[in-house]
Amino acid sequence: MCESAAFLKQLDIFQGLDDADVARVADLCRAQIVPAGDVIVTIGEAAEMFYLVREGTVEISTQRPNDPAADGVCLTLGRGQMFGEMALVDRGARSATARALTDVLMYVIPCDQFLDLCEQCPRLGYVVMRNIAADLSFKLRQRNLI
Repeated sequence: MCESAAFLKQLDIFQGLDDADVARVADLCRAQIVPAGDVIVTIGEAAEMFYLVREGTVEISTQRPNDPAADGVCLTLGRGQMFGEMALVDRGARSATARALTDVLMYVIPCDQFLDLCEQCPRLGYVVMRNIAADLSFKLRQRNLI
């Protein structure tokens, strides 16, 4: 099993997939290093990728540059956490800005390629989407939004 597949197998989003399905997802991954301080995605931009943090720390903020009244909710993500996954569900614009707090090694997965894989392997798509739904539900409950 390759290094990226072994890492993916540990992540909640891919729990329930067999080794062959994890290897298919790993084939889509592109490793990317982001220096500390760099913006990875900006609120409002088109969402074309989702991200898996391999090493380092990423800050997520909803603060809009031209809206000081916004709450600017921040959270910090680290190893094994993901962001940008909402693009797989609704293909909407980015709802937050992600910035590297430290040097970050992450895997980048193109949404179009991942959704094509889900079409080719419906069980893989079902399992991953179920896991994403569970994660988003948990996040909403933690914010007392539902």
